[in-house]
Amino acid sequence: MKIYKSQVNKFFPQPTTLGDFLLKLTKLTSVDLADAAHKGAVWIQRKGKGKILRIRSLQEKVIPEDVIQLFFEPKVLKLPEVKKLEMVYEDSHFGVWIKPAGIVPQGSQTGDHASVLRYVEKVKGREVYLVHRLDRETLGLMLVGYDSKAAALLSDLFQKNKIKKEYEAIVLGEMKIGHTQTIKASLDDKEAITHFEVIDSKNNQSLLKVTIETGRLHQIRRHLDFIGHPIMGDPKYGKGNKNKEGLKLVASSLAFEDPWLKKTHSFNVESHLSLQ
Repeated sequence: MKIYKSQVNKFFPQPTTLGDFLLKLTKLTSVDLADAAHKGAVWIQRKGKGKILRIRSLQEKVIPEDVIQLFFEPKVLKLPEVKKLEMVYEDSHFGVWIKPAGIVPQGSQTGDHASVLRYVEKVKGREVYLVHRLDRETLGLMLVGYDSKAAALLSDLFQKNKIKKEYEAIVLGEMKIGHTQTIKASLDDKEAITHFEVIDSKNNQSLLKVTIETGRLHQIRRHLDFIGHPIMGDPKYGKGNKNKEGLKLVASSLAFEDPWLKKTHSFNVESHLSLQ
């Protein structure tokens, strides 16, 4: 990755366009610069102070005191834009969307065009906000806040474990159908608690229904690997569990009391996980 960063007055003592400035700063072509800006790789700090924001149009006016950054990573820019996602529910405060496996929830400094959040922003025509995360490899339900206050309120429900999340997973190894277990094993020096029930078991694999009380990084994947039953298709954790079909983990349901309507929502998505 190549990082370009400079104040506009390095080349222009007067206001100019973002495109003219980046052409001077980077020596990249205008086509490459337009693509990078459109995909979220260009950032601006107005007058060199305050919040750093994405800037997407090369026609945008910039002034000498502005600080511009470009995080140019061709591998990221070549990722396909998200063209279609399914929405399960929405109101004025939030939406529930299905995140396919292989797509990130949100972008990074190098771009956001291949993310759920950017797709929803384009559909809604305004900035939207991440409420919680799912791993890139995981298919499942995602809450997206449609304004900052709604996102903060829903995030607080997650933090207080007031949103019930259920997952389905296929793991390596056979366990007794109906067996339930709680895994309490700290992750990254923080408490982590995972519960599961065995729904089916055959051919050296088991289908589990999983719930979590905490939300640590890769918690379900790490905990199940810890007890010797890694999730099938996990590219990072486990041995003997690799496949070509991908991670067999689905965030299959969300349930919580709507803070605005004071009624219980329950959302589900078909996991299509089954043992062969």
